[in-house]
Amino acid sequence: GVSSCPTPFFMISLRHAISCLLLAAATPASARYRVRLRTPLGIAFEEVEPGKACGVVVADLVDGGNAEHDGRIWVGDRLLSTSAVVLGGDSALLTVGGGRQFTNWKRELIPATAMGFEEIMAAIGSNSGRFGYVDCLLELARTDSSVPRPAQSGAARAARGESGVDWDGGRGTRVGGVSTPIRPVPDEFDFD
Repeated sequence: GVSSCPTPFFMISLRHAISCLLLAAATPASARYRVRLRTPLGIAFEEVEPGKACGVVVADLVDGGNAEHDGRIWVGDRLLSTSAVVLGGDSALLTVGGGRQFTNWKRELIPATAMGFEEIMAAIGSNSGRFGYVDCLLELARTDSSVPRPAQSGAARAARGESGVDWDGGRGTRVGGVSTPIRPVPDEFDFD
């Protein structure tokens, strides 16, 4: 007889990861675009495949939110990558409760097409004022399910004051007159 040997879990995971990456690689470069948005983003995401680590798509835009005002993001667009704060620089000088303490951090652009929903939300959420960041960088792609909407020009976005983060050496990062205590570490990747 024929032996029915179950497929090992790591092979299923590997096949799943490869199919997610192939799906992302099949997106034409012309359908990809990058957006820098202030937080909160005003985007509701949902899983591409519920329960699987295969990335997220834009499910909705919050009325009056930063993504809606920006005008470039459409419902149905797929998130390809996002900026995320990565902690590093273990310090032997301070130990609290036996936990590791980090003395530095940087922001990286990480691929999101083979990540689970919770991981992606944590990555997006790490772009926070506690690290000096008040924006999030997203690379998205149009899909067959993307719903077109009127685009706003760069001049319209600039008129709303979305030109960047203000830095005051004495007070830290300032956004809309509100100060954060930390100066953000410059990004090591080219985004704009």
